[in-house]
Amino acid sequence: MKRVTLWTISLGIGMATLGVGPALAQPRENVREAVQNEREIRVDKAQLAGDIADVRWLERELARLDRAHAERRSRDEEKIRKNIRVFLKKETAEARRDLAQDKHEVVKSAQELGSERREVVRDARELEREKTTGTPGEVRDARGDLRRDVRDLRDDRRDLRDDVRDAGASRSRLERQKAILMELRRIQPDVRRRILPAMNRERALFEEFLKIAKEDARATGRELMEDRGERREDRRERRDDRRERREGR
Repeated sequence: MKRVTLWTISLGIGMATLGVGPALAQPRENVREAVQNEREIRVDKAQLAGDIADVRWLERELARLDRAHAERRSRDEEKIRKNIRVFLKKETAEARRDLAQDKHEVVKSAQELGSERREVVRDARELEREKTTGTPGEVRDARGDLRRDVRDLRDDRRDLRDDVRDAGASRSRLERQKAILMELRRIQPDVRRRILPAMNRERALFEEFLKIAKEDARATGRELMEDRGERREDRRERRDDRRERREGR
C-alpha cells in the first residue's frame, strides 16, 4: 500500500500564494520564456519524483537497518550501512549540481530584471511622447503598457529574491550534507568495531541526512509550483502581445 507521510503532505504548504514568473514585453522574448518555462516544469516534475523516491528509499533502508540491529544480524547490518553511505555520497554530489543550477537561475533572473527595467524606461519615454503628440486613445494605451511593465518589474524583483533565497538554502543543505559525510568517515573505525556510541551517532547522522532530503524535496515542490505560476504569467503576456498586434501597435 502506498504510504503517505507528513513530509509528503507538507510539500503543498504555503503554495497557495504563488509567485509569478519573469516576463519581457517583447513578443519574441515572451515566446522564448514560455518554451523555457515548459521545459523547466518538465525537469521539476522529474526531479520531484526522484526526490520523493530517494526519501522513501532511505526511509526503507533505515527501517531495515534498525531491524537487522535488533535481530543482531551484524553482517546484514554492515551491508545496509555500506549501501546507505554510498547513497549519501551520491546525494551530496547531486546537491552540488543543484547549487550550480540555482546559481544559474539567479544570474538569469538578474538579467531578466535588467531587461524589464529597460522596458519600463522605454514605456515611460513613449508615454511622454504620446502626451505631446498622440491622441487621447494613444496616451491611454501608453499608460496601460507602462502599468503592465511596472507590474512585471515587481514580479521580476520578487523572482530574483526567491532565486537568491533558494540558492542560499541549497548551499546550506549542501554544507550540512558535507559535514555529515565528514563525521561519518571519522567514526567509521569505531562503527566497524561495533562501539555503541559510534553506532548510535551514525544512526543519528543518517536521520539528519533524511531530514535534509525531505527539505530538498519540499524545495523542489515549491520550485515546481512557482514555475507553474510563471506559466500562467507567460500566457497572460502572450495575450497582451496578441492584443497589441491586433491594435496595430
